[in-house]
Amino acid sequence: MNKLIPIIFLLSVSCSLYEDNEQPDIYFEIHDFDILELGKTVSDMIVGTNESYLYLSDFNNNSLLKVNIQGEMELIDELILGSHPISMDISPDKSKLAVAMEGESKVYIVSLSDFSISYSFSVSLMNMNDIVYLNNQRLLISSKTDPTVIAYDLNTNTETSQSILNGELVVNSTDSIAYVASSSSIKKYDVSNNQASLEPYVADPFGFYAKINHFIISPDKNTLFLCLSNPDDHTGIKSVYAYDAKTLTFSGQYKVNSSGMGVAVSNNNRIFIAPTDADENGVFVVEFDAQTKLESNYYLVAGNLKERCIAVDQNAEYFYVLVNSPGDNNSFEPYNSFSFDLQRVHIYD
Repeated sequence: MNKLIPIIFLLSVSCSLYEDNEQPDIYFEIHDFDILELGKTVSDMIVGTNESYLYLSDFNNNSLLKVNIQGEMELIDELILGSHPISMDISPDKSKLAVAMEGESKVYIVSLSDFSISYSFSVSLMNMNDIVYLNNQRLLISSKTDPTVIAYDLNTNTETSQSILNGELVVNSTDSIAYVASSSSIKKYDVSNNQASLEPYVADPFGFYAKINHFIISPDKNTLFLCLSNPDDHTGIKSVYAYDAKTLTFSGQYKVNSSGMGVAVSNNNRIFIAPTDADENGVFVVEFDAQTKLESNYYLVAGNLKERCIAVDQNAEYFYVLVNSPGDNNSFEPYNSFSFDLQRVHIYD
């Protein structure tokens, strides 16, 4: 469904018999504006195998959602997990999801073939924050309150404390490298052995004091993207930053005039950034050109956006965002003033 939304200009005119019937000729066009009403508080989202399904962790309702994204979007299954799923990651072989709970010291392994809980296990961490697969049998898990990260071996069911700062995690499993964005810096670790070691690099990235909204690595594993916000005033940081994944040198600044809530990068390096604030015409996801670091497209979305919750299919046909329409509190979830719906947006050719 396509909608054309005019920008209306108000003009002050004197009384006259002349009637101006011209229509405004500036429009923002919405392509394939699809909304799946969920009314859920989503903490994380992942595009699954073969771009057929999208998986969402429903923080307040303690569940995992499976959404069919082929053709018309449809919520096709909901799996009850433990207390407050906060983060998840898909295994390198695309067969399982690992889901970390913020409300208990537990991780659930979910089989994607039949969307069922394979097993769960307890860890020593409280208030878990992020989880990533190092390989098909090894996980890295961080917490909001514990000082260091742990590694968990799924073969031996053993946990090992790591000398890794806590924060948001991304992994290059091919090269056995883990990156951590803490509240003050980015660090790079060799995780090829049982005990991680800090990697030397050419330049120490500039320090900061910030809340991490989203931290990802590009599909080609060459670039890290970091969305920051000032804990006291989100208007203080107006860009998303990029770093060379090999050297951690600063490699790009993507200005969106507010803190970035999330970033997604397609296989052909199309960069999509979800900002915090609306401008005077609405809320837009901004596409940037990877070479020039300048805006190339704008996509109008249906409401306020959510940190971590933007994903792009690797064919670069659609991207997906969680949107919170103001006043939409019609769900039955416990904290329905923060309910989000799923929007699919067609990417311009």
